[in-house]
Amino acid sequence: MTGNARAKRAKVARWSILASLLLAGQLAEAKGETPERRWTLEDIVTAPKITSLALSSDGSELAYIQMAGDIEKNQTMHIVYRLDLSTGQRTEMVRSGVAMQLEAIEGERAWNVLLDIGEGQQLYRVDAGSEPQIVLASEASITIGETEGGLFAISFIAPHRVGVLAYDWSPDRKWLWYAALKPGSDEPKVQFDNEVVVQKQRRRAPVSAVVELRLRSASGEDMLVATRPASDRLAFHYAGTVSWADDGLRYYVETTYGTQSDKSEAFDLKFNSMTSIPAGEQQGLSSVDFVKGPRGGLLTTDGYGSALELVETGADGKRHSYGKHPFYLGDPRAAGSWRSVDGKRTILGMRTTAHPRYGLVLVSSAGPRTILTLGSLTRCDFRYDLEWGICVEEAMNQPPRLVKVEPSSGKITAIASVSKRHEAISPLRVTSHRWINRSGHNATGFIVWPREFEQGRRYPSILVTHGSDADERFADQDLQWDYPVQLWAERGYVVILVNEPSPRQSPELMAGYAQWSTGSGPLSPIEVQRRAWLNVVETFEDVTTQLVNEGIVDGARVGIAGYSRGSQITNVAITQSRHFKVASSGDGHFLEPTIYPISIRSYGAIFGGPPSGPYLENYLRISPSLRAGAVCAPVIQQLAAAHAGAIDFHVALRAAGVPAQISLYPGETTATEETHLFHIPSNRLLAMRENLAWFDFWLRGQKDLNAPFPEHLDQWAKMADGFGQRCGLKAENPQDASAIR
Repeated sequence: MTGNARAKRAKVARWSILASLLLAGQLAEAKGETPERRWTLEDIVTAPKITSLALSSDGSELAYIQMAGDIEKNQTMHIVYRLDLSTGQRTEMVRSGVAMQLEAIEGERAWNVLLDIGEGQQLYRVDAGSEPQIVLASEASITIGETEGGLFAISFIAPHRVGVLAYDWSPDRKWLWYAALKPGSDEPKVQFDNEVVVQKQRRRAPVSAVVELRLRSASGEDMLVATRPASDRLAFHYAGTVSWADDGLRYYVETTYGTQSDKSEAFDLKFNSMTSIPAGEQQGLSSVDFVKGPRGGLLTTDGYGSALELVETGADGKRHSYGKHPFYLGDPRAAGSWRSVDGKRTILGMRTTAHPRYGLVLVSSAGPRTILTLGSLTRCDFRYDLEWGICVEEAMNQPPRLVKVEPSSGKITAIASVSKRHEAISPLRVTSHRWINRSGHNATGFIVWPREFEQGRRYPSILVTHGSDADERFADQDLQWDYPVQLWAERGYVVILVNEPSPRQSPELMAGYAQWSTGSGPLSPIEVQRRAWLNVVETFEDVTTQLVNEGIVDGARVGIAGYSRGSQITNVAITQSRHFKVASSGDGHFLEPTIYPISIRSYGAIFGGPPSGPYLENYLRISPSLRAGAVCAPVIQQLAAAHAGAIDFHVALRAAGVPAQISLYPGETTATEETHLFHIPSNRLLAMRENLAWFDFWLRGQKDLNAPFPEHLDQWAKMADGFGQRCGLKAENPQDASAIR
């Protein structure tokens, strides 16, 4: 090579290196200038939730139902996907407003599922290669949902017609048990007593419907086994909870006494006679979905505290203890349960006590083995031999993804992402916490930190609560409802997600909650109020006080938000304490005197009796509308229905001069209502924008230019005039933190 050639080559090389460096610099500069992907309201509305999944019988494919808001269609949609586990290819099999009870078909790469794709809710077969095929249809003449002419039922999906309500195949798939919804008697009649009382909150004519429990044989013969009123919870929600035997089945129905159910009743049905024979009663609503352990007994977690005893109880009453563990069984949000065909191993979904998340426990003769991730395993399905399964893994800042779980080793391997849109969001910092309040009771939860958090700077803060739903799930509507938790953090709020103290931690708390539930017990109404409501308020005061004393939160700018059970706590907090400076209360009205006629049993425990005579003093102690004059926090109530108690509270607040707004969000038409968890995306977007504007106005003194109803900003300003002086509000010094440790 000549010198000129070497020089030329060196020059080219230098220019290549220089070009590479320039390009790298440009890319780095471009990367630096590109803002990180932050949360939007649309991200919250479209956050995916997998409600069910099922492996094909040969384990080669997975089907799952994914629920998410469709902003363009303004609907919450259920999409049934198929995932080829060997290639990772995902296929959409069907899209519907309703999809539930997904189940693999033995010997096929296909599934059964309840869908409403134009013919009402019916039973279909779905697979990757064809349109959904109807398996069983029943006349869909009854609509379920909050709509004129609809059967009222607590639901989080749009009103829809129902033919097949639920189904259950026998293990050999020769028999199909199902529940069909049929019209009841439409003949007008005089109604008496409780028939009239239960209509107190209704704003539309009641719909009469019955549940038909039916059985179909392999040859197509169909017989009516029993007819139950739609108020029978076991029939309506669980199709009688069937347990199968070789020669027949057992089903359960609810036995009703008065206004509440005290017992359930079992019936045995033999295939050769097709006659139902009573099999006895038992206390409470029975479930035949017992979780059997390797010894054939029932697995439960017993006791109190942060570690509960895992026990297997045999039919003879003998107990075998597997020791104490920091988790409990029976949480309806946990993954479920599976038992190997030889009965030697059982996998159960559980929830941990200290760091609220969902995991699995494998129970065998060798003892229990926990399977946990940093987040949660919320939905699963396993092979018949329990060698492996597929689960949904998610966390507060981890979108749902599918993972393979091998129970024997505990190995977990990522399989597929569920939402690339949400994977692209730069995660916010989220930390888990465990607090102890002034009474020594534990509470768990999380803090979602501002993206640009600076140590030494005090931030406005919002506490969000809904009973026990603060856990490692992704943007879950069960917890945050229409509270834009992630957007608040993006705007510079310290967001505190707190569970109320679990009654599992002490007999004292359990007794209070149990008496509230059953309506009877040794405690006085004042003591029930203290344990189930005031103790929770004190906990939330203590949690935020600690953060004030740590120099993180500005004590003069602390708000509270909660829906349903969280609404109860929010309303009690602002009528019992001046700790919280602004509140948002979602779709709740419990504890109000007007609810007594339809809550006689629980109100008997909480108040002693009706809101009159010797019991009135107990209402004055805690009913929000009767304590409106003590409120020193602006209150917005957002409703899915025009609840009488919420309206009473709003009117009382306005009469007391408290800044208050009540917002009623509509259903699809003037004849329908929103559901308790809003299912209409446009309503969710408006409600979240309303909450953003409300808290910015009252905690930060800012008028949100994107407020959904801008004319309300001037109304809030008028309500604010003189309000702070009336309550003597001013920036508070940090309170003593000795009550919390």
